[in-house]
Amino acid sequence: MFLQAKNLYKSFDDLNILSNINFSIEKGSVVSVVGKSGSGKTTLLNLISGFCKIDKGELLLDLININNLDANKRNISYVFQESPLFPNLNVLQNITINNNTYKKEKLDFLIKKSEINHILKSFPDELSGGEMQRVSVVRSLLRDPSLFLLDEPFCNLDQNTKKEVKNLVFEIINELKTTTLIVTHDVHDALEISDKIMVLENGVVNSLDTPFNTYNSPRSLHIANLFGDVNRIIIRDNEIFIRPENIYISEKSNKKAIVIRSFFTGDKYKIIALLNNQKIVFYSKKNYKKNSKLGIEIKKEGVLTFK
Repeated sequence: MFLQAKNLYKSFDDLNILSNINFSIEKGSVVSVVGKSGSGKTTLLNLISGFCKIDKGELLLDLININNLDANKRNISYVFQESPLFPNLNVLQNITINNNTYKKEKLDFLIKKSEINHILKSFPDELSGGEMQRVSVVRSLLRDPSLFLLDEPFCNLDQNTKKEVKNLVFEIINELKTTTLIVTHDVHDALEISDKIMVLENGVVNSLDTPFNTYNSPRSLHIANLFGDVNRIIIRDNEIFIRPENIYISEKSNKKAIVIRSFFTGDKYKIIALLNNQKIVFYSKKNYKKNSKLGIEIKKEGVLTFK
């Protein structure tokens, strides 16, 4: 494994932030780190980067123990929510500053792929938020990092800009096969861009699995709820948990749900209804009026079973 954490601990002022963190990440993979605020996501990146010291445990990067290496000796690049650029330098100068070993071919590749050729002579105060993040990413990747860390890099961008910048950045990362950890609060991003998703809960790794397994076979109800709606339904004294897409309308069903609300989500309608006085959520291509009575069925293969 390329990046390994063994029994990591970190606390601040006797408050435990991370406890007994263990994981292994393959070279060239993209791993999203998700969890509620305060779960330790940014602290984990800071330990890996060397920005704060490990209290206990071991970090291995390509089989080398990096615990006692200074941050500038780890060959790790880090892009923050707002990665500052030098205001007195233009874009090209910001990208190449303190980097005398870069290859021009790679610089040309990064400039082209990130679509910043037209702003190379511009200064930071002339750039949009999306442009600044693209420049920060290019600057970081030009240094050929062994590991690339991103902490909520798109959270301050509007939706259209975020989509454009995110797609460009991860196209570059995948083409370069750069091992990447990204902290994100957007679970849809995590599902879309990741080879694996790491879920932190109360300072421990609750799960590290593929997006498919994280969504369809979560280890706990907490993880299931992080990644979308989950219905809790009692049927014949049996409690089941199921996602809305695994409930479907059937005229032949004797399970009747009464519509409370129906609203359009872009490609389908989201239906909120009562089934035996239990509120449930499911989807439909058709809109239904309030108090409509619908027969519904549950896909047995879609019932969530927690490990």
